Amino acid sequence: MTGNLTHTALDWLLRIQQRPEDAALRTELAAWLAIDTRHVEAYRQAERVWQLTGLNEAAATPPPAETPRIPAAPIAAAAVPAIRPQRLRRRRWPALLAGSLAACFILWVAPDAYLGYQSDYRTDLGEQRSIELDDGSRVQLDSQSAISVEFDSSRREVRLLSGQAFFEVTPDQSRPFRVDANNLQITVTGTAFNVAVRASQLTVAVQHGSVRVAEGNHTLAEALHAGDRLQWRSSDQVTRDKLPLSQIAVWQQGRLVVRDARIADVLDELRPYLPGKLALRDDRLGAKRITGVYDLRDPDAALRAILQPYQGQVSTWTPWLRVVERQP
Repeated sequence: MTGNLTHTALDWLLRIQQRPEDAALRTELAAWLAIDTRHVEAYRQAERVWQLTGLNEAAATPPPAETPRIPAAPIAAAAVPAIRPQRLRRRRWPALLAGSLAACFILWVAPDAYLGYQSDYRTDLGEQRSIELDDGSRVQLDSQSAISVEFDSSRREVRLLSGQAFFEVTPDQSRPFRVDANNLQITVTGTAFNVAVRASQLTVAVQHGSVRVAEGNHTLAEALHAGDRLQWRSSDQVTRDKLPLSQIAVWQQGRLVVRDARIADVLDELRPYLPGKLALRDDRLGAKRITGVYDLRDPDAALRAILQPYQGQVSTWTPWLRVVERQP
């Protein structure tokens, strides 16, 4: 489905939402829907994205009512998805929509603003940053990542607030170096390792040296050594495997290496490199497994390559939202 068609369908939906009592407009929409079944599908997708953003609830749109139809419409689905006249006065609707959009914008930026308040160092979309800490240790931050740092005479603590970071720790037996990431605590005295916080899981991979990983008072790994990787989804979903050293933190070279991973998890890895939100609307597609090497310097091409083996597609609904699903 072309981008022009989806944008046209969304435009029709917005116009109907603004003028629900306009019979002439609804008749025009019915005629447009009757032209091609692809128009009907585009309109249905526009309705889904309307529901996904929550604007339908914010606008207090009542349930659908009976809709006028084109007399000789070739398909029943061409009927206009009608909306009963709103209880609110029509002249108040634009102001209400503007308020809803403003509220959505606040919800969008509030977590980012709070993250900025919490962090000492952070990166924007597509940015990598190298940081030297007070003890000489180095941290490489990936795209859309953030850390806070707390050092004193007896401790060295870094919190990975979001994203991914590669740590090269200066040895200091008197002050172990600890990284807190969500529920886990990674402790070392001197080593190099990668930590990634994603929606689906948290991953620790060691390039050299040794690290201890704990969840509160429970030790998950007393010693991860070079090439070891620990993946944590929950307290009862912890896996450990081996990686070639050349594949640890390859994001620093602009690559994403995937070995027999679920598409849903791979999309989590790719999201920090894409603007806006990426929504997966097909759980069966998300459960499919892939293997490959993808170019993070062109994340849109990487996304297409990830979905292509299983006929997945990406629909761009707004500058802030893209939806992944299987091709119809």
